[in-house]
Amino acid sequence: MVTTLKALKRNSYGGEFIQEALASVYEMFKPVHCYIAYFDKVHQKAISLAYYVDGHLSNTVFSYSIENAPCIKLISEGSSLHLSHNISQTYPFNQIITSHVFHSYLGLPVFSRQGEVIGVIGCLFDTDFLFSEALHQEWCDVIGHILGSDVEYLALLSSQKKLLREMEQCQQEAKLGNWQLDLVTKSYYWSKEIYRIFQCEINNFIPNEKTINDFIHTDDRVRVNELKDAMLNSSNVSYCIIYRIVLASGKTKYLRENCNILRNINGVATVIKGILQDITDFYHINDKLNQASNKLTMTYNAVVEGIWEYDLKTKKLVTSPKFWDILSINQNHAKNISDYLAMVHKDDRPAVIEAFSKLRNGDAISIDVEFRLQLKNKQSEYRWLNCKGNVIESNNNHSSDSIVGVLIDITDTIVAAQQSTLAKTVFDNTSECIVITDQDNNIISVNKAFETVTGYSKNYVIGKNPRILASGYHDLAFYEKMWDSLETTGTWQGQLHNRRSDGAIYPEEMTINKIEDDHKVVNYVGVFHDISSRKQTEKKLRLLADNDMLTGLMNRRRFVEKVEKQINKMTHPEKGGTTTGVCSLLFIDLDDFKIFNDLYGHDFGDDILKRVADILRSTVCENSIICRYGGDEYAVLIKDKDIDYAKYIARQLIDIISNPIICNDIEINLTISIGISAYPESGTTHQALLKNADYAMYEQKWLGRNGLCVYDQQLQSEYIGKLKLRDKLKYAIDANKIKVYYQPIVDCRTGKVCKFEALARWYDDVDGFISPGVFIPIAERYGLIGQLGQQVFEQACADLDRIHRCGFDDIIFSINHSVKEFSQHNQQYIFDTINNYHLPYSAIMIEITESTALDDGKNIIDTLAAFRSRGIAISLDDFGTGYSSLAAIIDIKPDIIKIDRSFIIDIEHCKESKMLVSLVLDLSHKLNVEVVAEGVETQAQLDILSSMACRYIQGYYYSPAVAIDDAIAILKVRNHNVIDRNIQ
Repeated sequence: MVTTLKALKRNSYGGEFIQEALASVYEMFKPVHCYIAYFDKVHQKAISLAYYVDGHLSNTVFSYSIENAPCIKLISEGSSLHLSHNISQTYPFNQIITSHVFHSYLGLPVFSRQGEVIGVIGCLFDTDFLFSEALHQEWCDVIGHILGSDVEYLALLSSQKKLLREMEQCQQEAKLGNWQLDLVTKSYYWSKEIYRIFQCEINNFIPNEKTINDFIHTDDRVRVNELKDAMLNSSNVSYCIIYRIVLASGKTKYLRENCNILRNINGVATVIKGILQDITDFYHINDKLNQASNKLTMTYNAVVEGIWEYDLKTKKLVTSPKFWDILSINQNHAKNISDYLAMVHKDDRPAVIEAFSKLRNGDAISIDVEFRLQLKNKQSEYRWLNCKGNVIESNNNHSSDSIVGVLIDITDTIVAAQQSTLAKTVFDNTSECIVITDQDNNIISVNKAFETVTGYSKNYVIGKNPRILASGYHDLAFYEKMWDSLETTGTWQGQLHNRRSDGAIYPEEMTINKIEDDHKVVNYVGVFHDISSRKQTEKKLRLLADNDMLTGLMNRRRFVEKVEKQINKMTHPEKGGTTTGVCSLLFIDLDDFKIFNDLYGHDFGDDILKRVADILRSTVCENSIICRYGGDEYAVLIKDKDIDYAKYIARQLIDIISNPIICNDIEINLTISIGISAYPESGTTHQALLKNADYAMYEQKWLGRNGLCVYDQQLQSEYIGKLKLRDKLKYAIDANKIKVYYQPIVDCRTGKVCKFEALARWYDDVDGFISPGVFIPIAERYGLIGQLGQQVFEQACADLDRIHRCGFDDIIFSINHSVKEFSQHNQQYIFDTINNYHLPYSAIMIEITESTALDDGKNIIDTLAAFRSRGIAISLDDFGTGYSSLAAIIDIKPDIIKIDRSFIIDIEHCKESKMLVSLVLDLSHKLNVEVVAEGVETQAQLDILSSMACRYIQGYYYSPAVAIDDAIAILKVRNHNVIDRNIQ
């Protein structure tokens, strides 16, 4: 096999060799998926070079994070990595591993010439794959080394291509390209951007001196060529020039060209390297600025205001022509400032003098003063003017140099204001909002109530159409009906929604009347008042009825109505059914939410519920309805989407919520269980969809939480099967058909049986023996575990009493206890039963899994402490299988640790299992805790455990679990023989 690899290397290289090598990997191991990837260690990613799926080459190119993959361990150890099971659970965030259901993984490192791990050959299997070092290791080592140079080359090639793409993109954004001319061969090189600037096709245009000259504008061509020739014939090494080109389409462009000339040792130019930039846009902007300057000059001479500038040093006044038109005098009649002041009304003159004095003395930087201009020979008539100005220059002594301003005739405004003062007083002080528009429906007046209610100032709305208040709440038909009523009857009355200046929408009751003069519309007058308070009260009552007050989501009652309405639409299309005829429902429950309430209080729990509600709002699609169903449960109805889309949304929610959440400065790790039902697969009524999604959610809880479960035909069949098994189990418990068998625990030093583990056994007349792994979860799920546990405990105590009366009064029974028994059943019966049979408390050991206490926290710890205070021992089962084992020892303080059989099975062949068992034994000896090894089946296993000083052994090597009579027989044979042997 190794020879074949080396021959393959001699006959191919690069991408071809990579593909052929991957084909060899497939032939060697037959994985479902396999790939060769290189490591981009800058971005901590693995990027594929070749990919095989089911024995066929795939065109898919993918990448994944090294941190979320087995590659981390493979890089650090620099050797083959074999993971035999549960890789999807071990690496739940790796997109390649989790894309299918894979069970095992084989990773082979690819080495550079320097021995550095630069890539990986990954093999993924849907069954358990057994890796043999004797058969495979040499082959793996060889392929990992011979692939190195090709992987390194392709990785470098990939990086160079990426860098080239980025450079081309930058040139395109800057409209800047580079070129080079070899003066010896007269050959040109253009970057892609220069081809784009010249609008030439790369394959159809060859740049040379003639073809480039043809593009240069005829007016610039001689100048450009003369400059280039002058540079080449001098000692200069660079030049810069701006010129025009004319494209094939006739369009003119402006270009800036910067060049560097490379010369040989004799000073002869050999190469010109240049950068060419399209600066056409800059020239267009400059042209627009010139046009704007011309327009500004025209505006200066045409504006209705009089523009003036006064130099405080030279006393010189510069004005626009309009300035003198406003004053209604000849420019030559005013020779100095006194002449101007003489025209101001005597009552206003002090204010004008004071304003200009402040500017001159540096006490102000602007002026805004109104005054009357006395008309010559008309003492009773005058005009109102407004003079505004600003200091535009100041010296270091803070004295003004120049003032620039405008003079405006405001006579008409003042007169109109005086005439409307009385009407305005009445207008402004009414509590009703009033808006008056002209015949074109442009606002000409509003009162103070209008400003208060809408938030818009009068100055802002004058001249604008009332549509500035429009909220978008009403459609075109609404306004068409309003205007039809106004035009035909002259009035309209009703409710509408408008928008305040801050964007808030409010309801109002409004009356609009049309005002006519000689049958022509003169004005429209609208009178309205805000009815927000009334509407808010109505809305609050609806919210209380339809929404959850904590999260703001829809409540259960309203949600059920929405689901029912959606199902009815699809069931009865003639009543407005949807086009797709499908919908999906998610039922979501927070895992172990009670723990957060117990640890941090209900206010903290409420904050978590609100955070989850926010995540739901931001994740699910707009065409969905979200509900807080109750407690820590949520429901989502996804309209017009099938089960695949619902699973996609569910996985998004699981991923987002599983990330750490900071709540009140506390970081928590939250998980959710989701049940999914879909119309019509999971049910055709709203009751069925809700019930089945709820059941699927609880099924996921049972399967391990933090995931999703879809209610389908298989789940329905399993559900019915579980219900039938539940009924059978209930009958079996009531009829005392559950028996207790006992498996001995032997002291390997003496050979004596010192303990028995009590195990429930069920023989059904129809189905035969039913495994405890099947009926115990059923009992836990359907609330039978308390009754079952009590029945097993009472039978075990009765049998233990029988054993003690046979003379074996040192025998202890270890009796299993489910976590559900702690949470659902009163534990007082344990003490009562022990007392009824007059057994010592020390003869009973309660056996729990290490997950039990960790699942239900302090309540179980307190109960175990109560057992221990009476003398009942605690045994910790399944030690080391998936939980925080050291934390369990600290919290539970067990008397006995039972090493799980999964480690004992591999102890002969697996160094890791052997090391773990050794560590557990060392730890237990230091903590003064006894250890029992479960599942011992062979003499070799027993010898290894004995050499490690493991004293207590349980397993088929000595005996399976047996009925009480057989257990007594074992005691009589084994323990009496030991006694006799000791006596002899």
